[in-house]
Amino acid sequence: MTAKPEILDQILADLISDQIEQRHANELRAILSTGNEITMHGKFTVGRDFIIYRTTKDDSGKWAMTPFSQIVQLII
Repeated sequence: MTAKPEILDQILADLISDQIEQRHANELRAILSTGNEITMHGKFTVGRDFIIYRTTKDDSGKWAMTPFSQIVQLII
């Protein structure tokens, strides 16, 4: 039964993408399962089970990827 998690991941990805678009969000905060809090900057790329973002506000920042499985709370 591997189809169920994939469907849930896709629904989650779609919801996040929709919220980013509706709010014209260019900054997201996330609390990770490690207890760390990160600030993500974008234009964001939302995949089926991950989000890609810049690590700093300016264009010289590096890209980073965080899997949804590590995110406990996402603040858009």
